[in-house]
Amino acid sequence: MKKTKLIFVTNYFGNGGAATVMKIIIEDLIKTEKYDIEIISFDQKNKFDNNKNRYEIPKNVNFTELHINSNNKIIEKIGRTIKLRKIFSKNENSIIISFEYFVNMQVIVSNMFLKNKVIVSERNDPNKSGNKKKHLRNFLYKFANKLVCQTPDAKAYFPKKIQEKTIIIPNPVRIDLPDRFEGKRNKKMVTFCRVTRQKNLVMMINAFEQILKEYPEYKLIIYGDGVEKEPLIHYVKERNLNENVIFNDFKKNLHNEIIDASMFLSSSDFEGISNSMLEAMAIGLPTICTDCPCGGARMMIQNDINGILVPVGDEKAMYRAIKKVIENPDFADKLSKNAIKVKDTLNPKKISKMWTDLI
Repeated sequence: MKKTKLIFVTNYFGNGGAATVMKIIIEDLIKTEKYDIEIISFDQKNKFDNNKNRYEIPKNVNFTELHINSNNKIIEKIGRTIKLRKIFSKNENSIIISFEYFVNMQVIVSNMFLKNKVIVSERNDPNKSGNKKKHLRNFLYKFANKLVCQTPDAKAYFPKKIQEKTIIIPNPVRIDLPDRFEGKRNKKMVTFCRVTRQKNLVMMINAFEQILKEYPEYKLIIYGDGVEKEPLIHYVKERNLNENVIFNDFKKNLHNEIIDASMFLSSSDFEGISNSMLEAMAIGLPTICTDCPCGGARMMIQNDINGILVPVGDEKAMYRAIKKVIENPDFADKLSKNAIKVKDTLNPKKISKMWTDLI
């Protein structure tokens, strides 16, 4: 029986929401033995410290990294397009699945007039991520066979003709996460994410600073890397918070390290569906998130039942939510027990079936 060729295209096959979802889907699709799978990744050697955060490539999956030796962005895009088209031309009648708007656009251009099907997926709030290229993106998306969005709000952003070929598929939750911790939790709050402006970690730090005035024994631990990390470290030192606000890199055993934390915090200004939020809920961390566009947190969190939602940018509301969790152990325990139900709701088999049905 001839296998269907699937070509996944991503910006970087490593730590990050899009790559994590892609990895989970691919690993589940491999088990069906129906597909010949290839992953194409844009060249990220200068941004991720010699690929220390790249995921291990699954067995029996081909991996191609597009190396473009130019610092000129236009030449880089042209070079990628040429290389992508060569690969697509050799694999006509394949199904190409790309994640993230800027990757999607290059994939569509590279596949013009070829016989491959193209499925593109938005992994963030389209009103914030890529909105400056709105008209070009909307034009190119007309040539995609399907668009996958994570939330109804993301789907609603696009013109009706694009919405007609859009399907909503939420993120799956990893099955290899540790079980919920039962016992006395450590006095630490955690978050793990790309350290970028989008995450608005300043707001989180400011809310935590207010908590320290009443609960000086607590610590906030931020796991991740990104362009805002050094400025944030400087900000924390300026406010004399460096003994209580700790920055760590991503770790392979991260979930085991944070399993006994008092809570997980997310202060993003916008998100698709945050994998960090889902994983924190899945291991039973009481979770506090901003109710940010494009509605991913709102899809998963029932306020005061399995987590707490606070308005975007509202550090006072986050402070009050943190205090509520600290001062009400029974309430925190209820949030924890209800949060782990997300593992069943977003089981990889359920989500992968949605992708398989789409393919």
